[in-house]
Amino acid sequence: MKKFFLLSFIFFSFFYSSINLFAQNENIPQIENSVAEKEILGFKELWGYVMIGEESFLSADYPLTDVGYFVNAVNNFSDFVPVPKRADKFPNFKGRVHIVSSVDSKAQAHLLLDPKLPLRNKIIKQIVKEAQDYDGVQIDWEVVMKDDNRNFWNFLKMLKKRLHGKMLTVAIPARTRTLEKDAYDYAELSKIVDKIIVMAYDEHWSTSEPGPIASLAWCKRIADYSKKIIPEEKLVMGCPFYARAWNDESVGRKAYRMYRVDNVIKDVQAKTFKISANGDLSFTYDTTTRVTMFYDTVESSLKRCRNYKENQIDRLAFWRVGQENPEFWENLEVER
Repeated sequence: MKKFFLLSFIFFSFFYSSINLFAQNENIPQIENSVAEKEILGFKELWGYVMIGEESFLSADYPLTDVGYFVNAVNNFSDFVPVPKRADKFPNFKGRVHIVSSVDSKAQAHLLLDPKLPLRNKIIKQIVKEAQDYDGVQIDWEVVMKDDNRNFWNFLKMLKKRLHGKMLTVAIPARTRTLEKDAYDYAELSKIVDKIIVMAYDEHWSTSEPGPIASLAWCKRIADYSKKIIPEEKLVMGCPFYARAWNDESVGRKAYRMYRVDNVIKDVQAKTFKISANGDLSFTYDTTTRVTMFYDTVESSLKRCRNYKENQIDRLAFWRVGQENPEFWENLEVER
């Protein structure tokens, strides 16, 4: 999914429009109980993902404790590509930086995890070497098949041992219940790793029916389940910084950086806006087909954060830095 975002977004401008269309367009619904301008939400940990090549989007002023540095995926030769030196890319960031490893295919993940093949030891050795300059490693292998569950857990155990005290974290799909057989079993992973980032987004995706990226009710179900299984100090809930559009012909479905939505509304002269009972925002407009976009504002994103806080979730992670409206960060702080 994350590789898809990188490929999709290269077609869009990175310049942010200063025009606050949400404030000017009277057709846009207002969110009830929206976050007051001066309200500050405090959390114990705030993680932000940064894509390789987009390091300049990270500001030293952002209230982040951790950065997940999303480097290149394992390549076609099953090698972990060397990463830049931390000091070269994050000279002013004072928190922890973790290199993030991803794999793009189920077949490749299966081969990398097979204990009978030499690939497993090779990839662990490469990851450990590249992590020497960083605070930890995050495994974001989203394509592990259920039959590879034990091989995946054993891989993580081996990697953890060889990291010699550096943090090992995993990013895993959202669950609302325990599955009978699951490589991402929350209980098993909790025994192995230091932190678990639950990716509580893509409730609806590019090939699904139109719907919210992470509705408040869905996020609460995920949080309620996660809290029962994952220790409080290990649980980090993932939050989205993107919108998504669908159309009637199931073509041209795209994800958008959150700050780009203002420009889309202006460009298409959108008139029809909706807000659901749960606070999910969407609008439609007509081109050659009917287009529906679900999106967030700063206020709706902060409402999601507040709901997690009220649910005793004190650690959040954001996918990803550079997609948000920068003023979002003014309403968060790290509790000392």
